[in-house]
Amino acid sequence: MFVKVTPRTKGGKTYYFAELVEAYREGGKVKHKRILYFGSVDLEIAEKLKIVFSKDFDSFTNINKVDFLSAVPYGSFFLIHSIFERLKMFPLFKKHFVSKDKHITIDTALTCLMTMIFQRIIQPDSKLALTEWLDATPVRHFLLDGEKVPDLQTIYRSLEVLNDNYPVVEQCLYDFAKLVFHQNMQELYYDITSSYFEGHQCIISDYGYSRDHRGDREQLVIGLVTTPDGFPIKCNIYSGNTSDKTTVPRIVEELKNTYQIKEFIFVGDRGMLSDKNIKAIIGLEQKYVMAIPRAWSKKYLIDIAIDETQMQEIQDNLFVRFLPPIDGQRFLLCLNTQKRTDDTEYRNHCIEAIKEGLNTLNKTLIEDKKSRIKTRDEAMKKVGAILKQNKTGKYFDVQGKEDTNSPLGFVLEYSLKSDKVESDQRLDGTFVIQTNEQGYEGEKLVKIYKNLNKVETAFRIIKNDLDIRPMYHRKEARVKGHIYVCVLAYFTIIALETIAHRKNVKKSARKILSELNKIGLIEILLPTGEKRYSLTTIGKDQRRLLNTYDIKKIGLPDVV
Repeated sequence: MFVKVTPRTKGGKTYYFAELVEAYREGGKVKHKRILYFGSVDLEIAEKLKIVFSKDFDSFTNINKVDFLSAVPYGSFFLIHSIFERLKMFPLFKKHFVSKDKHITIDTALTCLMTMIFQRIIQPDSKLALTEWLDATPVRHFLLDGEKVPDLQTIYRSLEVLNDNYPVVEQCLYDFAKLVFHQNMQELYYDITSSYFEGHQCIISDYGYSRDHRGDREQLVIGLVTTPDGFPIKCNIYSGNTSDKTTVPRIVEELKNTYQIKEFIFVGDRGMLSDKNIKAIIGLEQKYVMAIPRAWSKKYLIDIAIDETQMQEIQDNLFVRFLPPIDGQRFLLCLNTQKRTDDTEYRNHCIEAIKEGLNTLNKTLIEDKKSRIKTRDEAMKKVGAILKQNKTGKYFDVQGKEDTNSPLGFVLEYSLKSDKVESDQRLDGTFVIQTNEQGYEGEKLVKIYKNLNKVETAFRIIKNDLDIRPMYHRKEARVKGHIYVCVLAYFTIIALETIAHRKNVKKSARKILSELNKIGLIEILLPTGEKRYSLTTIGKDQRRLLNTYDIKKIGLPDVV
């Protein structure tokens, strides 16, 4: 006997009818005899009826007759894999990748790549830890063409394959962003960061300005281009001593030639603005939006009135005003009145802190005869340390004044450079946007420039959530491959969040995956020796998240 489910469509809607039947032969044909009619049921009830009346029902209901071989988190892995399938990511890579290494096939390299992306998103760690972590995951159920879980040396080789084929990856990411997620490719955002090494063996590592505050470590520099929603479409890797400005002409030319974009607006940080870069961008017939460096603002605004009553308010506390153009370049003065207040209050607080430190030191010199400070040089070193407590030390002029009443024969005398304070305070809350785009109004320019934080967010996630650093690889190809894995993992995260946000689910990828991680996969061994897979109960919150991604049912692995 078994449960037979028959679908019937009426009025555009499908109904399911279940009955318990028994099979028999008549005239050489198999026919069904109805034993019990259940009527109309939904699919979930139908599945339960099939289990109840199956020959294995007693095994399922008697826990003493089955062995539970393993239980691993499954929902988060399934969701990530569904993104891979939605994009057809790995079939595209398989079609276009080539392997120069005879010791590794494309299928094997892609299997390693998939496992590394899973690890970066769910539990980032070293490649060695990856080989140990895989046994506690369902990753083997998602591998390509029956590939086995890779060993450590194979994983390392796959990084080299990824590096060799990264131009293919970038073209795919561009196409995914444009065609699947409908990104605006006329606004592209660029920024750079640094990441440090453990060791001194990588050929492209060098000492330079460290954004990780690890000047004691060699590093490399990473340049990343994203779309307005944060999808990464290009990643360049430079030596550790590379400055922001020197990378701009090359990246603009590569964007134009690689993706055949006729015209786009290049949006960069203020550290990238230079006459040379502006000429390069204009020479390539492209547009740009950048903020001018702070030192330039002071000179440029010296005779400009900064008064919100003469400016246009585009948001609460945010005012803008176009300034006279220079050589066809437009300048937009922006003033955030709330930030102006905050900056001024913070500066005054810092100034008072330094005054307090100097006064305390002076009191010690005058009154404390047992002070450890015995010479004028020692006293001035203490002064230097106080002035370095915060950035307002530059406003102070400190001298030693002869005083016979002091144990050291002198006291401190300081004055505040009020003109310098007033000059800086005048610019509090301001920034100036420079562009050669002639048609945009002030509000549009501000929105474009502020969207540059998408790249900053990308770096924050890649560094903190995906743990790109510190890096231990020595071969250049493997270092680059490691970074490219992180970029692919980040693209997957942005895809997850974009789909969710467009369905009004305002959750981060981390929270979504954490919730779905509660859905476990149980491997069951029946008394007959057969293996079965089952899921833990899917709660309402998890079901809502799955519906967000149009996942009606979580597929179980095939029984091998």
